Amino acid sequence: MSVNPIDEQDRVIQEAEKHLGEKPRIVVCGKTGAGKSSLINALLGREVNRVGHSEPTTQEEQEEAWTLGESSLRILDVPGFGEADKHQDRLDFIFGQLSSSHVGLLVVGAPDRAWEYERQFAQSVAEVDSEFPLLVVGNRIDMFNPVRDWNPEALNLSSPSTQKEKSITEWAAALRNACGVDENRLILTSAGESFDDVQGRYGLDNLARVVVESLPAAVKNAAARALRVDVDKRDLAEKLIWGASVTAAAIALTPIPLADCIPLAGLQIGLIVKIADIYGKVMTRETAFNLLSPVAASFMGRMALASLLDFFPGIGSIAGGLIGASIAGPMTYAIGMTYLEFFARDNFKPSVEEVQELLKTNYKEAREQRHKMEEEARAERESKHGGTN
Repeated sequence: MSVNPIDEQDRVIQEAEKHLGEKPRIVVCGKTGAGKSSLINALLGREVNRVGHSEPTTQEEQEEAWTLGESSLRILDVPGFGEADKHQDRLDFIFGQLSSSHVGLLVVGAPDRAWEYERQFAQSVAEVDSEFPLLVVGNRIDMFNPVRDWNPEALNLSSPSTQKEKSITEWAAALRNACGVDENRLILTSAGESFDDVQGRYGLDNLARVVVESLPAAVKNAAARALRVDVDKRDLAEKLIWGASVTAAAIALTPIPLADCIPLAGLQIGLIVKIADIYGKVMTRETAFNLLSPVAASFMGRMALASLLDFFPGIGSIAGGLIGASIAGPMTYAIGMTYLEFFARDNFKPSVEEVQELLKTNYKEAREQRHKMEEEARAERESKHGGTN
């Protein structure tokens, strides 16, 4: 006896809702102008957002019920990113929503090929949570030339023969490669000219199917997040900080110039992202980099170096402005412990003054442990290089 696809879809949604304790939540994001609003209108079967205007239509987040069969999901529409004056704020908001969402749709409008924002976004999601189900939706495929030649029922993308079909499949392959997603995580769609343009639609049923198929993975991912509640967050964070500090000391066993500290900075940025994740904040590396700006200004700013030598006793003894293991380890430890204190208090945007004051205290304490860090760093280095320096 064959299973009705609609019944199976309902079963999966209801099972996910039971395990999640709430209706599954889908967050829809993308660059301004990608066609998110028209896609959401088509999915919901009503005009939630006006489309066809020169100004971005979604200025604030909106959450609606997306009905599939007898069940429903929650679909969250967020303002588009990519606008120069609002990009980072909107990106931060979206990443803040991911922690309470179960599937993400990254909408990319055809025939656009300027994908740097989308590439960075997909990469950041993978770095923060590689298990998060992020689907890339190649929308508005009807816009490929010849634009007027649009017959969704006759479209054959598995064996493209027309110019339009070939353009769509070539674009889709390049988009998939740019965003680094598997073939089954790229869905091609056309929302039609209006929310009730059934004849002009393509791929919406397939999109719904893939979203529902992603729910079991979303449930598993949500369960993994929930388990972290029972973990001693501070203990976990402190272990990460110590490990990063030893690694930093190992990197700097051969003293490195302040200007050549890219590996060290990358390590510290990654540490901040991980600590934020422990405390329930999804953070991009760019945001972490910006958070570390007062630290960078203190430790590496050329103009600030003279005052820094008085601020952190001991740095002045490193000839030529070099960072060695006795500096790199404690510096990384102080950075980690400083932001741990802020994140534990749910302060993810501390002021420069707050950072520098706490950093000074933590650095003094970290210096007391520098010999232990160096010992572990040397042991770590010797184990990697077969006992040779």
